[in-house]
Amino acid sequence: MAAVSAWIRKTRFQMRNTVRVLRTQSVFKVVFVLCFAVGFETGLFLLFLDGFRFLDTLGGAGMLIVGRLFSLFFLGMSVMLMVSGAVTSYTTILRSPEIPFLIVHPFTVPQIVLGKFLESALLSSWAFFFIVVPFVGAFAVYRHVSLLFPLWTLAFSVPFLLISAGLGTAACLVMARWAPSGRILKPAGVLAAVVGLFFVFGGTREMFAAGPDTRFNLLQMVPGLRLASNPLLPSWWIAEGIMALSRGRWLRGALLFGVTGSTALMVALLIETLGRVTFYGAWQRLAAGRVETRPPARLNWIAACLRPLDRRVRALVVKDIRTFLRDPVQWSQALVFFGLLALYFANLRSFHYHTLSDAWRNTVAFLNVFSVSAVVCSLASRFIFPQMSLEGQGFWILGLSPAGEARILLTKFALSLAGTLSVSVLLMWLSSRMLEASPAVSAAAVGIVAAVSLAVSGLSTGLGAVFINLTERNPAAIVSGFGGTLNLVLCLSFLLVAIVPFAFLFHLRFTGRIAEGGYQAGLVLLGAGLAVLAVVAAAVPLWLGYRVLKRLEFAGVR
Repeated sequence: MAAVSAWIRKTRFQMRNTVRVLRTQSVFKVVFVLCFAVGFETGLFLLFLDGFRFLDTLGGAGMLIVGRLFSLFFLGMSVMLMVSGAVTSYTTILRSPEIPFLIVHPFTVPQIVLGKFLESALLSSWAFFFIVVPFVGAFAVYRHVSLLFPLWTLAFSVPFLLISAGLGTAACLVMARWAPSGRILKPAGVLAAVVGLFFVFGGTREMFAAGPDTRFNLLQMVPGLRLASNPLLPSWWIAEGIMALSRGRWLRGALLFGVTGSTALMVALLIETLGRVTFYGAWQRLAAGRVETRPPARLNWIAACLRPLDRRVRALVVKDIRTFLRDPVQWSQALVFFGLLALYFANLRSFHYHTLSDAWRNTVAFLNVFSVSAVVCSLASRFIFPQMSLEGQGFWILGLSPAGEARILLTKFALSLAGTLSVSVLLMWLSSRMLEASPAVSAAAVGIVAAVSLAVSGLSTGLGAVFINLTERNPAAIVSGFGGTLNLVLCLSFLLVAIVPFAFLFHLRFTGRIAEGGYQAGLVLLGAGLAVLAVVAAAVPLWLGYRVLKRLEFAGVR
């Protein structure tokens, strides 16, 4: 009990300090975050409500889909929570700066791992509640269910979060301790994972096979519905338990809640056992690191590809790439975000979107443009904006180097633009091919994401130099300041300005509300305006950032 009370006191002090930090935030940031949260929740609520009403137009099939929709929703959320739990656990359990402090205090290793797992689950759950609240609210309005329906959902959500985040944490601990290393073992581990996924995919394909009855035809209409309805999965327990309690079947609901809660306790016991076996070795392995033993020649091929460039630019690019690859938090999040989008775009034809009318395909295409652009804005605000500040006290080395402020700033901008542009354009090309979109829609989609990548890279790099903070080493603190909030606002504003006019013009075109001549003239004007706006949005912040860097100490000293 002494360890538990000490952990509670530590958590209370941390929460008190967090409240103090929040009180120091700018009013602009607080107002923007609140307005964005309210708008986001309202938009999701209206979207879900419109989706439920759309299912009514499908007749009996719609009613069957609504009956199993909760299982599918919680299955998708469980996959997202497992990925988020694995990424968050790496930071909170294995990379937390307070781990050495906890180890030398009267806490056992299982207690540390279990406490950090609960912290990781809490950090991973806020996004879940942001999505589940409008979903449950829309379903409650659609079905006119009891006011206790949200209460049952909240009760089942707690053990569900622990199960999903716990599986992600367990995978993180196992991989951190026993992941293959070395020049041969790493590719072998990746190959084994790919082969395993291939066999899993082959084993689950039969779940979507055609069948003689209506249920199998329904499962073909909604991919994944049969898997979500598997009685062995927690998603089915939660959906059935919530529905049972809402219909007054108390015994069945209590039974399913007991199954879900006991599974959550078993997952917590698994985390505690894995922590006892894997944590100390994994933590020592990561703390010691293998950066010093990695041959610097490993990235020589990048320098060879950049040989036509100036040697000073080449050195800066190689340094930034090495920094990026040595931080798993950065490349893992980028891989997860863009990987999920690539998986979705590659399977668009499984949803038969390419067979829809031109107006609907246009809507889906621009929704995909919005999703890719939103991910680019998010990653740019999280990783590109703080890159100048993260140079830290070592910035004086760059200041005294022969590279120069302008070359440093433009190199970081060009590297950021190359990364975001290559991935976003490739994803939009894949989306257009899968949708069988018209050449005009495909060109507009690719052009929009290219303009967004250009503007967002310039905004994040330039404003990162304008609001540079060389004394802060925490990227989250850098992003959460006034400069980071302003950068996010401007990036999202440019996103809307770039997408909405094109989407509206193509909607008028496919619904026959605009003449061909007006459509072509509007397309040319919008394209030219977007190009000019993107260049201005990238150039102005970069120029302001250059002026700030010129005034820094050691700048101009050669």
